[in-house]
Amino acid sequence: MKEKVTLKSVLKNFDAILASTTLLICVILVNANIIMRYFFHAPITWAEETVTSLFVWTAFIGSAYAYRKHEHLGVDILVKNLPEGTRRVISSVMAVVELLFLIMLTVISAQYVYHLIFNRRGEFDPVLTDLMRVPKWWTGIAVPLGFGLSTYHSVRFMFHRFRGITADDELAEEGGDEA
Repeated sequence: MKEKVTLKSVLKNFDAILASTTLLICVILVNANIIMRYFFHAPITWAEETVTSLFVWTAFIGSAYAYRKHEHLGVDILVKNLPEGTRRVISSVMAVVELLFLIMLTVISAQYVYHLIFNRRGEFDPVLTDLMRVPKWWTGIAVPLGFGLSTYHSVRFMFHRFRGITADDELAEEGGDEA
């Protein structure tokens, strides 16, 4: 049975919707450019720059979505063979390291975007793309947003872990694997 689409479900899955939409636009633009280039000898000049920008959004927002759904790859063969107590300790330590790493990446990428908007003297002087002359921060902002979303999910997972909720319980709480 299909679930009814509500504003709540759209907002809850906005990361998945945004990543899917940007990927769909990328595929359409690349294929349209191929057709225009090889069959009509009139390539879409702005397509490559647009697809590159959209793919950055797809990658970083999609990565945050995958993180939220616990779909990133991990190698845990060693940890799974340890005693339960040791496994919990290592898992908790790794969660803290992961959170610190995500915070660092969010801050560094936010600084990068800041420098795309302001020059060294702190004056508003946005860096523009080569062809379309669009501010590069429109593309760059996807990086701290993606890392920021992952940081938010990491904090949420830690909170649940310390309350005794497992990743499987969390997915059930969110409505399963549905996007």
